[in-house]
Amino acid sequence: MNTHSVNDDETDIDALETLTTSHASSISTINSSITTINNKLSGSSSSGLKTLTTTNLNGINGILNHTTDSNLKAFVDANSAKTGITSVQSNNILNNNDKIGITLSQISAISANTNRYPQFTNLKRLYNQDGDIYNDGKIKFRWNSTYRQLMFYVLDIGASEYLTGGVVKNEGSTRTAVHTYLTQGESTAYKYFTTPQTGASQSIVNSTFNLTTSYSRIEYFLHPYNEFAYPSYRITILIGSSSGYHQISIKKFSD
Repeated sequence: MNTHSVNDDETDIDALETLTTSHASSISTINSSITTINNKLSGSSSSGLKTLTTTNLNGINGILNHTTDSNLKAFVDANSAKTGITSVQSNNILNNNDKIGITLSQISAISANTNRYPQFTNLKRLYNQDGDIYNDGKIKFRWNSTYRQLMFYVLDIGASEYLTGGVVKNEGSTRTAVHTYLTQGESTAYKYFTTPQTGASQSIVNSTFNLTTSYSRIEYFLHPYNEFAYPSYRITILIGSSSGYHQISIKKFSD
């Protein structure tokens, strides 16, 4: 037998309506939240996530399209000139090539100017130390320890060309000098600076110019006759002791 009263049923219905109303409100709130989340995900509503995504997306697009500045783009732009040479820079290099390189004509000019300055050779030689002391392909010089004089040997000159020259010796207050033409063509023997020796094998000594006195000085000179390209020479010998080391200074003058 059912003993549930009508009043109890009404009470249950009222409770159910209250619970349904409460749940409906919660469900509505949940639906509203879901709608908001969907709107944010779809980009139709502002949010921290949307703002962050939009900002960074614009930055990325700006970098790709080079329409928006960024640290990366600024760095790339600032250093782009260091990664290659522009056509303008290439033309500048080509147009100024003569300023950063040396042409053959400039090398020739440098060589010509160098030859216009005297070239020096300085050495000491013991009075009795015989032998060659100089060779430049044009002339050889030899110290003759027997007569204590300088000698020359012509390696390269025209067959019809003369060499002129001479020697000046200073001993105390005494000065002894001679100068004349000395040789023609190339040598087959060493020659002295004192007497014409036109034969290729001639070697004529003048003992007046032997260096046997201490505290003296002697100077030799050799010069081509009417020849433009051939070098000239001036040789000075200083004597402290006639039985010691002599200071020999050779000065070569080119064209």
